[in-house]
Amino acid sequence: MTIWEISEKADYIAQRHQKLQEQWHQYCNSLVQGITLSKAHLHHAMSCAAQEDLCFVLFGHFTIYVTLADTFNSHIIEYYVETKEGERERIAQAQLMTDGMVDGHVSTRDRHQVLEHYLEKIAPVYDNLYSAVEHDIPVNLKGLVSEQRTA
Repeated sequence: MTIWEISEKADYIAQRHQKLQEQWHQYCNSLVQGITLSKAHLHHAMSCAAQEDLCFVLFGHFTIYVTLADTFNSHIIEYYVETKEGERERIAQAQLMTDGMVDGHVSTRDRHQVLEHYLEKIAPVYDNLYSAVEHDIPVNLKGLVSEQRTA
């Protein structure tokens, strides 16, 4: 392989990687705007996160992390919940494409669609918190992220 063939491949890789990063940043911006401009009482507060992650504090106790999986050219968005004690569990994941779509039907440019999609992904947390509070039982992190909706 010649230096020019490698150069062409390197340019292609760099362009595709840049496009994916642009879509990730657009998704993040749309989600932050969707949450902060929503009139709904989500009890989310913005928080600082390391590197490229989004981070929201839920009810002053739980932290919701939204991150692009930590591999080169990853198209997987991961959603995690963490307790104050540092226990962390993945809630869900989604597929981000370079064309600006998430899971094939959500545009990264549409903050309402992005917010609705995000809330679908983290719904088990709200459902299981609701059930625990309604029945006066302590919250177990594993139970908090389970798909079985008890509310």
